[in-house]
Amino acid sequence: MDYHKKVGDSLKYIEENLNGKIDLDDLAKRAYLSKYHYHRIFHKVSGESVTRYITRRRMEKAAGELARTDRPIIDIALEYQYASQESFSRAFLKIYGLTPGKYRKRYSINSNHVIDLGCRSSKIMNMAA
Repeated sequence: MDYHKKVGDSLKYIEENLNGKIDLDDLAKRAYLSKYHYHRIFHKVSGESVTRYITRRRMEKAAGELARTDRPIIDIALEYQYASQESFSRAFLKIYGLTPGKYRKRYSINSNHVIDLGCRSSKIMNMAA
């Protein structure tokens, strides 16, 4: 069984649906695996859990939008499946060490200091291919 292809297909699906609901059961069904086996395979191939990967990628996308746009933070939070601006801000602070508002001020597109964590995602995608 080609687990790298299955994880690669999952990564593609996740990337295309970051602003929607992504369910571990659905991902496992798409890969024709039990959710427990799927989770183990995904972790082995990508180096992180499915949930952590999805959360990290959503935060990276949200950080990019904060830096490139003037969209309200609540709109970005809701787009990336956070129930409130507060929960988004807590999660964002854990990852970036700044609140979304401070991040936007410091790393707006005009400052040329956007933090890019996407290189790891590219490595994982290449590894899964």
